[in-house]
Amino acid sequence: MSDLNPKSKPSNRVLLAAAFVALLLVAGVGGLLLFNHLRDPQRVAAADGRRIIAQHLAEPLDMTGHFQTPATRLKDIKQFPAWRAVPIGSQTFCHVPLQIDGMICLWGAVNAKNGLTFPEAWTGIPFNQKFETLYVYHATFVGSANGTPVYDLVFRYEDGSSATNEILYGDDVLDWYAYGGPHVTGPTAARSQLAWHGVAGPDANNQPLRFCLTAVDNPFPAATVTAVDLYSCKSQSAACILAFTPGHSGLMQ
Repeated sequence: MSDLNPKSKPSNRVLLAAAFVALLLVAGVGGLLLFNHLRDPQRVAAADGRRIIAQHLAEPLDMTGHFQTPATRLKDIKQFPAWRAVPIGSQTFCHVPLQIDGMICLWGAVNAKNGLTFPEAWTGIPFNQKFETLYVYHATFVGSANGTPVYDLVFRYEDGSSATNEILYGDDVLDWYAYGGPHVTGPTAARSQLAWHGVAGPDANNQPLRFCLTAVDNPFPAATVTAVDLYSCKSQSAACILAFTPGHSGLMQ
């Protein structure tokens, strides 16, 4: 007889209300997880990079075969285990898509003194395209006085002419080892920004690391750039260039 007592079981109305509340809780948690997923900085940056490429605003240069050291070998550089912490592959920094597949290093006095002699020039990097701005992802080995020329980046045009762009320490590029405390600083020029910073592992003494991004304007955007040459300015800093992205101006934020 007790089973026939309406007070012995929850009413259908109560059950429906409980189910509705449970559904709201599940939806709320799911929505929060989805929101956090969508707002993950790396995912947002990657989506931004894909959008820029799809809209033909910029596209990373394929540097296959034109690096001294492919990215797959960076982790094997025993003298500098910090390379294991450096991001490679498809990346988007400062709203600029990049393809980090290796590095090019130029001569620097301190490296040469320590037995690491890099070439004074690295020429003939093929472009064969028109663009307004070249976005350069780079750093140096060893610092120099602010304003010191580190390397020249030369645009070679289809008609045989050229344009030289001087890259300066402090203004455009900085030592990849970020000394001086926990706050990682960036370059000072309006055309350059701190693109990435991180920390190496315990095998590299948890060294803070950084790379810069510089927007080098092309003075003749209507002309085809056939190639880019790089020349060391023979300062104490050795330039280290990891990626080029030609495209429209004003992308870097």
